Amino acid sequence: MSKLKDDIIKQKEFLAAESLKLANQALGYLEDQISECSTRDLVAIFSSAVKTHRDIISDIVALQEPESKSELELAKHYSGTVDKLLEQIRNKGS
Repeated sequence: MSKLKDDIIKQKEFLAAESLKLANQALGYLEDQISECSTRDLVAIFSSAVKTHRDIISDIVALQEPESKSELELAKHYSGTVDKLLEQIRNKGS
């Protein structure tokens, strides 16, 4: 589970960086071509990219927080219950 969590964090870090690059590009376009581009569209792209970055960073922080004992116990119970249900489905299909 830890490797999966690390992979997810790496992907989210990449997406966060890409969203900032997009925001930076939007600002560059806004500076360079303000008379030719729709300012409203460029501002919307910039705002959306910054919001996306903020959301992704929030996800990364949440993923890095240690799981509580109750969450770990719930995960064990959940996995067992899911396994039982999958077994019942498999047996009915046979």
